[in-house]
Amino acid sequence: MEREELTKKLGANIRKYRLKKDISQEALSLSAGLHPAYLGRLERGEKCPTIDTLYKICNALEIDISEILCFQTKEGKANITAKTRIENALRKIPDSQQIKVAQIIENIAEIIDTE
Repeated sequence: MEREELTKKLGANIRKYRLKKDISQEALSLSAGLHPAYLGRLERGEKCPTIDTLYKICNALEIDISEILCFQTKEGKANITAKTRIENALRKIPDSQQIKVAQIIENIAEIIDTE
């Protein structure tokens, strides 16, 4: 993937997650400690953010940095959506309970594999 294409896809993902959270560029830029015009350039793919900037944006959006960096094809989109939903649900569960949820999922996976 060329740098220009990467920059555009990264900007599109930032915009996608911002809109998913239903917040304005101004609100996100304020929360991330960035200038609103800079955030606009990032979303349009005109600028390539540093890892530090991505970290700030992801923290403000309350998402993992891997979500912003994930560029999926249409075939892999459904799988990522399910994975993202599971990860988001897990974040709402206390750490002590997450292991139990993981065991349940592993048991379901074993059942599915034997069918």
